[in-house]
Amino acid sequence: MFEQFATTLSSMPGGSFIWAVLVFTFVIGVLVFIHELGHYLAARSVGVKVETFSIGFGKELFGWYDRKGTRWKVSILPLGGYVKMYAMTGEVNPEDVPEEEKKHAFISKSVLARMWVVFAGPFANFLLAFIVLSGVFYAVGERRILAEVGPVSAEMPAAEAGLIEGDRIQSIGGVEIKFWDELVPMIRENGDKQMRFTVYRPSNDTIHSIDIKPLEKEMTDMLGKTQKVYQIGIQAGSSFERIDHGIVESMRLGAISTYNQTSMILTALWRMVTGQMAADIGGPLTIGKVAGEQATAGFESLLFFMAFISINLGLINLFPVPVLDGGHLVYFAIEGITGRPLNERLQDIANRIGMGLLATLMIFAFYKDILNVILPVFKG
Repeated sequence: MFEQFATTLSSMPGGSFIWAVLVFTFVIGVLVFIHELGHYLAARSVGVKVETFSIGFGKELFGWYDRKGTRWKVSILPLGGYVKMYAMTGEVNPEDVPEEEKKHAFISKSVLARMWVVFAGPFANFLLAFIVLSGVFYAVGERRILAEVGPVSAEMPAAEAGLIEGDRIQSIGGVEIKFWDELVPMIRENGDKQMRFTVYRPSNDTIHSIDIKPLEKEMTDMLGKTQKVYQIGIQAGSSFERIDHGIVESMRLGAISTYNQTSMILTALWRMVTGQMAADIGGPLTIGKVAGEQATAGFESLLFFMAFISINLGLINLFPVPVLDGGHLVYFAIEGITGRPLNERLQDIANRIGMGLLATLMIFAFYKDILNVILPVFKG
């Protein structure tokens, strides 16, 4: 039903754009809410009064007060959010806080308590990714692609040896093969040795033994890294198998997936910063476009995408850039080491530099959006 609604809406005039906006608003709204909820719950856990919890920036669309006096609201610009706490750092001096209110003031809390409140936002995004991924593995199982031959490249070893699309690889060198992720490492790790493939051919219900010698080629991966690999010239087919898991195994897979995605993002960012790969980042339009595509592919795909963006959000906020959570953590770490807060003038200069960096990054992201999202529409 979910995919059917997405397909129907996208087929209407302007439907793809509307669908992308709806999905983008949903994804960003959920991720921002979870991030700010992390700050909120951490603040409450150490006794800090929360004055405002906002999803979005700018003019308030609607809101309400809870029993603790916190104003919960949704604002007009859905590109972020914030939690405003009583007597935050940089707003007032500790001496100006009335004695009877100090127990509720953020600025009056210990360095560790303040660091916990700041760290809890990004932590909530990582926790969300882990929960979502674990939940998907538990609810629908692990999707593993079978070792079925898809398109075969001409003038490559597989084609020359006689492999055809639709063949199912059963073993290599006597080692049983069932899934594609078992096949690829065996080919790449055996170098240029000749390998015997046992293949089942559904088209005529026969089994063949085929000798194939992988070819060494240079390949550029998604991180822009060029390396020599061994290939036989086949792509994966479309067949896959669902493998059900219990809650413990699902959580293990969720943790591994969260770690792998985090590692991949950090590696890509490092290679961008050091100039080893092109700085190919996306802004709101790119995220919206991809979110719409993933949602059209199915709710499972959307959840995986949401987990990926949640990890991105958590990582970005942990960068030691002033005005981000990571920058505040650096300030508090300095205060913890020296015994006194960083000089206000230095903080102000650092914050201005941080705002400049973020503004530059946003301009670049919108520029990439124009190149990758808007211009192709006009050219098409």
